[in-house]
Amino acid sequence: MRIGTSPSRGFAAIVALAALWVALVAPTVAGPNRFGFSDRVERHLFPEVTTGPSEPAWSPDGQWIAFSMQGDIWKVPARGGEAVALTQGPWYYFEPVWSPDGATVAFTVDTGGNLDIGTVAAGGGAVTRLTTGDSVESEPAWTPDGRSLLFVSSRNRGFDIFRLSLADRSVTPVVTGAGDQIQPTVSPDGRTLAYISPVRGRLGTGGIWTQPLDGSAEPVLVHYEESEYRMRPAWLPDGSGFLFGSDEMGSNDIARVAATGGNSVVVTNDPGGEFSARPSPDGRSFAFVSNRTGPMTLFVAPIGGGPESSWRQVRITSRRAAVETGTVRVQVRAADGGDPLPARITVTGADGRSYAPDDGFARVMAVTETHYFHTAGEFTVTVPAGDVRIEAMHGFEYLPATTTLHVNPGLGATAVLRLEHAVDMPSMGWYSGDTHAHDLHQGRFGLTHESLFLQSLAEDLHVTNVLIHMDGTRLMGRWGDLTGEPDPLSTPAHLLQFSEEFRGGLGHIGMLGLKQYILPLIGGAANTPYAQPASDTPYLDGARAQGGIAGFMHPYTSATNPQSVVGSLIPVDVALGKGDFYDVASLYSDEAASTEMYYRFLNAGFRLPATGGTDNFPDVWRDPPPGTDRTYARVDGPLTVQSWMAAVKAGRTFATTGPLLFLEVNGKGPGEEVRLPAGAPATVKVRVRMASGVAVDHAELILNGRPQEVVVRDRGGYPPGREPPPDMSLGTLFEADVDVPNGGWIAVQATGIPSSAVGDSYAFAHTSPVYITRENQPPYVSRADAQYLADIVLGIRERVERGPWRSDAERDAMLAEIDRARAVYLERARAGRE
Repeated sequence: MRIGTSPSRGFAAIVALAALWVALVAPTVAGPNRFGFSDRVERHLFPEVTTGPSEPAWSPDGQWIAFSMQGDIWKVPARGGEAVALTQGPWYYFEPVWSPDGATVAFTVDTGGNLDIGTVAAGGGAVTRLTTGDSVESEPAWTPDGRSLLFVSSRNRGFDIFRLSLADRSVTPVVTGAGDQIQPTVSPDGRTLAYISPVRGRLGTGGIWTQPLDGSAEPVLVHYEESEYRMRPAWLPDGSGFLFGSDEMGSNDIARVAATGGNSVVVTNDPGGEFSARPSPDGRSFAFVSNRTGPMTLFVAPIGGGPESSWRQVRITSRRAAVETGTVRVQVRAADGGDPLPARITVTGADGRSYAPDDGFARVMAVTETHYFHTAGEFTVTVPAGDVRIEAMHGFEYLPATTTLHVNPGLGATAVLRLEHAVDMPSMGWYSGDTHAHDLHQGRFGLTHESLFLQSLAEDLHVTNVLIHMDGTRLMGRWGDLTGEPDPLSTPAHLLQFSEEFRGGLGHIGMLGLKQYILPLIGGAANTPYAQPASDTPYLDGARAQGGIAGFMHPYTSATNPQSVVGSLIPVDVALGKGDFYDVASLYSDEAASTEMYYRFLNAGFRLPATGGTDNFPDVWRDPPPGTDRTYARVDGPLTVQSWMAAVKAGRTFATTGPLLFLEVNGKGPGEEVRLPAGAPATVKVRVRMASGVAVDHAELILNGRPQEVVVRDRGGYPPGREPPPDMSLGTLFEADVDVPNGGWIAVQATGIPSSAVGDSYAFAHTSPVYITRENQPPYVSRADAQYLADIVLGIRERVERGPWRSDAERDAMLAEIDRARAVYLERARAGRE
C-alpha cells in the first residue's frame, strides 16, 4: 500500500505518528510519495541515479560527452578516457545539456525535496539553481541562441513545457494542454519545437509532435507508437528528422524518422535496451546508452546505425571526482558463518548521498526514499572520503546489521556485516512467497534471469511468482519463461516460477502454477481489440484446471460506499466461489479498503485466504524489491511450488510487510476450523504471538470484522518517528478467552510506523481467519454485509451493461453471471443474522 490508512480502530494515532515522523525526522521524505505523481511517472519519466552513464549529451565542438552517473554530472572525451565530475553532493544531478557556446551545462537537480533546473560551468564548480518552488521541473533543453532554456514543469498540474529566460529568470508557457507535454527539443534553426504529447484515442504516453516555437501554427503529429516516456526525440543537426527511443520491436531501440513524418526505421535492433540517442554536432554519429550488460554503457554508433559490431564503446579509463574518494569492500555473512549471504544494502556517504557498486543496480523505494541495491554477498563501492554508513537486510527473519566506517582519501576500508538469523520460519513449516512479482517492465536496467533471482535470494523470499502480463498491448516479460516448472536457477529453498497475470478492465487476476497461457492477457482495454468488458471466470477456472490457483491482487484503493468499488469483479467472483486467495497487503492498493471488503466477504460466509503480493517491477529505479508485501504459508512436507500453493489455498497464511504474526484459536491456526459442541460454552482460547524486525505499535484481534482487543507494544519511551530496536523474540502479545456467541471467524492484524526497512507505507501484517462453527447452528453470515455486497454487484451490473459490446449474446452471458452472483448474496442476506 502506498496510500491510505489501516481499517483498525485507533489507527489514526499511528497515522499521526507517521506524519510527525515525516515532518521531524525525515525532511526529504513526504510520506508515501515524495513527488505526488502516478507510479508510471515516477518509474519512467523521472530521472534516475544510474551506476553507469545515462542521458549523454555532446559538447558543441564534439570533443566531450556529458552524462549523469552515480548522482553527478560527468564529462568524458568523446574517444574515451578519464571522466571528470562537474558536480558533487549532497544533491543528485541528471539530464545534462550543453549550452550552444559550450560554456555551461544545464541539468535537472534533485535537491532532496524537489526536482529543479540548474546549471554549472563546463569545467565544474558551483551549481546555480534556476527554478525553485513546489513544482517538479526537469528535462531542460537550450534554444539555439543560448538565451533561454525550455523545461517541463508540473506547475499547472500534469506536465507542460515552459521557457525560462536566462536574462531575467522569467518563465512563460510554451505548450500546455490535456495530458503531459514532455521532452522538448528545439530544431537547429531555432524555429520548430518537437515534443511528446498524447494522441487522442491511442494508448501510451504520446507521439512526437512539432509546432513553431513561437506558437504561430497548430501542432503536427510526426510519429506515433505506444510509448512509455522513453522516446526522448533529438533533432538531427541538419533539421531533417529525429532520433528517438522506440519499443516497436519488443525491446527499446533507437529509431529514426523524418521531420515531416512517414515510416520510422530502427537503427539499433538489439535484444537489449538502447536509450537517449543524441546526434554528434557533425551529424556523422550518435551517442546512446545500452543496458545489454546490465548497468548502462555509453556507446557511439554511425548515424545510420547498424549491428552491435558497428558500435564503439566510450570507455571510461579513470574517474576524477569533484571530491576526494576512497573504496569500501564489504562482505555480508550469516552470524553463524557460511558462504557470503545475498542481501539488500544501503550505503550512505559522508555527503549524505547513497552509492552503489559500478556493476550494481541502484534503486530507491518511492515510499520512504530509501536507496538500496542487492548484492550476492560481496561488493566494492567508491564513496566520498569520510564516514560511510552501511546497512544490510536479508528478509524478515534476520536482524538487520549496520556499520559505520571511516574512509581516507585514496585509500580503502573493509567490513564484514554479520546477520543474525533470529526466527527460523522454515523449521516451523512457514515459507515466505510473493503472489505478485514481475519481470521486465520497460526499466532501464538490463535485467537477466540471474539478476532477477538475486533479488529474491537477497530478500530471502522462498517462492517468487513472477507474472507475465501485458501493459496496454505490450508484453511485459518473455513468452518462453512460462513452462509450468520452477526456473532452473531455483534452489530447494528458493523457488522462482513464472506464471501469468490477467489485466482486465474490471480488476486483475493472478494465476499461479500455470503450465500454459490463458489468452488473451488483457480485457476491457480501450482502443484495442479487447475493449469490451471481460469476465474473470475463464482465468479463475482455467488456473484450477491446470492444477494452479488464482486470486485477487491489489484489490481496492477505496471502499467508502458501494459505488466506490464497482470497478472490480471481485464480489462477483467470490459469490461464485472462484477465488483462491486475496491480497490484503499490496503496494498498489490500500490495506484499509482491502481489509474492509475482505471482512465483508468473510462475513457473507466465504472462506478466503489472506495473502500478500507486492506488484513490483524489478528493472525500474523507483520500486521496492519482491517480497515487500509477502505471504507466509504453512507447508505440509517439503517445500515445492505445489505444496506452497496448497497451503495458500487452505488458508494457512498470513500477509506481511515485515512483522511475523501467529494466531492460535483453541490450538488451531489460520485456515482451520474450531467446532464447538452444541452445549459447550461459546468461548475460545486465543493466543497471538509476534516477532518483528520493524517497529510495531498496534495489534488487534478481529472477530467477525470488529476489533475486540487492542495490544500496544511498549515503545520504551521512544518518541514518535524514532524506531525502537527491533524485537525478534517470538513473544506472546495476547492470550485470553474470547466469547464467540455467534461463531464466525477470528483473525489478527498488526501495524506500525513507516520504516526504512519496510518497502510499503508502514509495517502491516494480517492473518487468515480461524473459522468457528457450532453444532446445530448454521455458519455465521452477516445480513448487512451480504446485502451490501448485493448492492455492489448491482452497481457492477450497471457498469458492465454500458459496454462496449461486440454482440448482445456476449453481453447477456456476462450479465447472467453477474445476476447469479447477486442472487447468492441476496439469499445469504435473507438467511443471515443482524
